[in-house]
Amino acid sequence: MTKFLMIAAACALPVAVQAAPYPEAHPTGYDPYAADAIERADYAAAEDRLLRRLAENDGDVSAMLNLATVMMETDRVARASSMLERVLDAENVQLTSVDGEPVWSHDAATAGLRGRVMIGSR
Repeated sequence: MTKFLMIAAACALPVAVQAAPYPEAHPTGYDPYAADAIERADYAAAEDRLLRRLAENDGDVSAMLNLATVMMETDRVARASSMLERVLDAENVQLTSVDGEPVWSHDAATAGLRGRVMIGSR
C-alpha cells in the first residue's frame, strides 16, 4: 500500500499522499478500482480494468481519479489532466482514503491539476 501512496505522490496528487481517493476492494478480492494493479505497476491491467469500469458508468469519479494516476505514470499528462477536469465537472463526492480518512473528489482532482502545473513549470 505504501507503494500506491508513492505512486499517487509521483502523479502530482499531493492531497493523495495523505488521503488517496481509493475505494475499498470488493470482499471477494476483485478490485474494481485497480489499486492492486497500480500497486504492482501493472498499468496496462489497471487501465483495462478502469476503462471497462468507466464503460459501465462514465461518471465513476473513483475510476477517473485512478485512471488519471495510471495516465500520469505512463507519461500521458494531457490525458490525465483531461480526466481530472472530468472529475471537476462531475458532482463533488466524498471518497474514503487508504487510511480511512474522507477526501472530496474535487480536492483530489484540483491537487492533481496543480501538481501538473508545478511539474510543467520546472
